[in-house]
Amino acid sequence: MPVLLEHTLLSYVPIWILKLIFPLQEDLRRRDRDLKVLCLGLGRTGTDSLRNAFGELGYDDVAHGWYFMTEENIKTGIQIERLNRAKYSSPPNRSALTAADFDKVLGHCMATTDLPMASFGIELLRAYPNAKVILNRRSDLDAWHRSQLNTIDKINMDWASWSRQWFDAEAFWIGRMLYWVRRETDFDFARNGKEWYARHYAAMEEELRRQGREWVDWEVRDGWAPICLLLGEEVPMREFPNENASGGFDKRRAVVHGKRVERAEAKKRMAAIVVSEVMLAGVLVWYFFFTE
Repeated sequence: MPVLLEHTLLSYVPIWILKLIFPLQEDLRRRDRDLKVLCLGLGRTGTDSLRNAFGELGYDDVAHGWYFMTEENIKTGIQIERLNRAKYSSPPNRSALTAADFDKVLGHCMATTDLPMASFGIELLRAYPNAKVILNRRSDLDAWHRSQLNTIDKINMDWASWSRQWFDAEAFWIGRMLYWVRRETDFDFARNGKEWYARHYAAMEEELRRQGREWVDWEVRDGWAPICLLLGEEVPMREFPNENASGGFDKRRAVVHGKRVERAEAKKRMAAIVVSEVMLAGVLVWYFFFTE
């Protein structure tokens, strides 16, 4: 498993320097539609099903982990880095976690679900007091843990994908998003994931009660009815989307990362050629000038 020390150290490097090394054209958005609903459950709790369901209800766009990994929306990655630094600074920099700050990422979104936004659950509840709230869960904690281990926890944790992030700017900023999520489990989901789950939902419920705010507890098996009742929408006659299979996850990942993999691998090959040529030149210089 790749060492995460370098990403921890990068948290102390000014963002403007990271932008120079890993250039990414920013897209700082403005709110152009109401943010109607916050789904604040963790990944692998029906988040992709919710994303598709909101799309069928006409809610456009829907923030989701895959959303931020597309070529268009990764442009918000630098702002997400700013939000994470504000959240995890000591003490947290609340002045940089306002609706205006989140709108730079979520300005085009009518709904949000999944990580990385679920990590900002408390901050989002405070920034968007009029949004409806869903706590999407999975009643079988062991099944959730296994699902997360077999999917999300694997991203960028093999040497090939880990190394590619240093050769492609988009892959680098995705790596930064994953770093902050993994920080929640002290970089050991296998050991600490279940405790993270319990802590996350307890914090969401505490904040919701503090605000005197209603919410809906929801699982995929609950389908359309609780969501449509909360949002005042008619229940569609079609079956509720079910996108929770790990096989679908792997296919989606391959599609989303395809171009980045090609770019990074090309740069890695070029770097290897340059290093090899420099080493060969050094050997030749040594041979001709320092041997008889």
